[in-house]
Amino acid sequence: MFDKLRSKFILINMSLLTVVFISIFGTLYFMTNESMNREINASLNTLMIDNPNKDHRPKINSSNITVDLNSNGDIIQISTSPNIYIDTDIIKDYIDEVITSENMSSKINISNNPYIFLKRNYVNGIRIVFLDVSYQENFKISLLKIFISVGGVSLVILLLISIYLTNKSIKPIKDVFEKQKQFIADASHELKTPLTIIKTNTSLVLSNPDDTVKNQTKWINYINLQTDRISELVNEMLSLAKLDTKENTLLLSYIDISRIVEAMLLQFDAIIYENSINLETYIEKDIFINGNMESMKKLFSIIMDNAIKHTKNKGTISVKLFLEKNTVKLSIKNTGEGIESEHINKIFERFYRIDSSRVRATGGYGLGLSIAKSIVEQHKGKIYAKSKVNEYTVFFVELPIKF
Repeated sequence: MFDKLRSKFILINMSLLTVVFISIFGTLYFMTNESMNREINASLNTLMIDNPNKDHRPKINSSNITVDLNSNGDIIQISTSPNIYIDTDIIKDYIDEVITSENMSSKINISNNPYIFLKRNYVNGIRIVFLDVSYQENFKISLLKIFISVGGVSLVILLLISIYLTNKSIKPIKDVFEKQKQFIADASHELKTPLTIIKTNTSLVLSNPDDTVKNQTKWINYINLQTDRISELVNEMLSLAKLDTKENTLLLSYIDISRIVEAMLLQFDAIIYENSINLETYIEKDIFINGNMESMKKLFSIIMDNAIKHTKNKGTISVKLFLEKNTVKLSIKNTGEGIESEHINKIFERFYRIDSSRVRATGGYGLGLSIAKSIVEQHKGKIYAKSKVNEYTVFFVELPIKF
């Protein structure tokens, strides 16, 4: 599909460029030709004057022949420019051809050289003027060759540029398309497992229609658990879809992010205590940003929940919030297995899992960090992670005070 789209873009671009080149060069050639024709006609008319003086000189300094004939058609005089020599007998044949011609002015070849003649009838006879236009004809041929060469080379260069720019323009579209395909495939895969479990347990319940609800509690609980999993996945997918929508504009206000982080930490006290995790905090007071309170709560909750899930018993989580120039910096560090370098730049991709079995055990779907990244980007900030295997992982969030 993208190959056809690429070819179509290139074809349209090159067609338009070819039309533009032909129009420009065609116009220049036409204007040059018309200008030369005017000069030739002016020179021919000047040569028709009996005694050209300094005010009536030919505009073109070319070889010319002037022939005067009487009323009977006999040659009275043949005059040539100083730079030309031609046999009188030869010129007579061309004079006869011009006299019998119905055209008063036209092209004619004399001794293989292109000339333009102009004849005019007078009371006492006829005057015929021949003007050599070899230079003009050669110039027009050279000009045409230059236009074709320059145009051809330019079109080849523009074709290469067009291919490069087309590939560069299509790449983001292709990447988005591939990500959407992968997103649908991953979402389908995630939904398939709980749906299969629900169907299996439903079949078990239906296979014993006379049994009591109490005896079927085990299967019903399985169904309820998988329903909750599907609901969680759908909610996370809807959150991502909403964040991706351009029309989704945040309601911003001047919020105290220091108080938000402190309040959110209190919500994690119980689970931190249950997992015997040591919590270290450094929260600067009265740090205000122009942001959305619910989004900030969601962002902190995602990163903190991720840190707790991957911190072993008696491990440590360190939360820091401080102001550096006009940027608010939040870091959440946890001890644990860490993340290998080849995964560190991919963990913010949707449905990306470092270890599928481990993440399934924690109940995640690989969407949390994608949501966190979208929230940070909506606040014109950036989020990234650093890690050392078997030691620690730390997530950094940098937000501008105003945007």
